[in-house]
Amino acid sequence: MQLKSEKYNECSDEQLFKLIKLNDAYAYKILYDRLFYVLFSHASHKLACREDAQDLTQDLFMNLWNKRAQIIIEEKVTNFLFVSLKNSIINYYIKTKKQNERHELYHYFKAHFEATTDRTIHKNELEKIIQNEIESLPLKMKQIYLLSRHQELSHKEIADLMSISELTVKKQVANALKILKKKINYVLFTFF
Repeated sequence: MQLKSEKYNECSDEQLFKLIKLNDAYAYKILYDRLFYVLFSHASHKLACREDAQDLTQDLFMNLWNKRAQIIIEEKVTNFLFVSLKNSIINYYIKTKKQNERHELYHYFKAHFEATTDRTIHKNELEKIIQNEIESLPLKMKQIYLLSRHQELSHKEIADLMSISELTVKKQVANALKILKKKINYVLFTFF
């Protein structure tokens, strides 16, 4: 179904998406032109680097086109795109700082254990244990914990980024620390 070019501008975002699902590249262009800068601006406020914001926004639109056949949007297209962008930003924060998280936990546990000949733990082994325990946290808790520890975001910044309350963030970070300390202490005392 191909429309005259002036008719595309009259289409709602949802109508454009239906056309995109039918492989209509011009409908994609119109939706991109209509929403890219709104989404890019939103990402720019959440990220320190404009280039990263632009990359994430462009990736969002590339995925929209490349996965158009599989994507099912039962709500407003803008809501879907904003939620997808928010998740991309959260994943970006987590991925960029995983190494710092492992070092922080390593130094915490190193300070609490005596270095004896028969209890010496290689840094890489301890880092693997710590990373496995972080990965085993429930998804939301892990995301909040990594944003707090890797990005050193405040509870308020995390709450704003994830659209949740500061109290929820505070509880999730505290619970994550409690779980990690308990599990890692158990592993260290049991196996080392």
